[in-house]
Amino acid sequence: MRGSKPGERRGGRQKGTPNKRTVEVQQRLTELDCDPIEGMARIAMDASNPPELRGRMFAELASYVAPKRKAVELSGADGAPISVQQHERLDVAVLDRDQRDQLRALLMLARAE
Repeated sequence: MRGSKPGERRGGRQKGTPNKRTVEVQQRLTELDCDPIEGMARIAMDASNPPELRGRMFAELASYVAPKRKAVELSGADGAPISVQQHERLDVAVLDRDQRDQLRALLMLARAE
């Protein structure tokens, strides 16, 4: 039987192997004794550069050491909007001792569930 099974890979580059163009660029930068990361760091650290340029360099450098966060979309059950309930704040100082004990017991029951 010919062909590959579903999910099976045959031939091609191994995972993590740079492509031909990437290797060429890396070799050329090495020949020129050029380190782009070092260059960006020098620009970012040079206080005489405009703040906007320094900020862009710092942001670009940060992408090499910290993952970019993805936006997360929240929804309720079955994609419905999330409902938010707002409750008035209860001032327990106005409650007498029996009322506070009853409230405490209710809260303990709610936590147990």
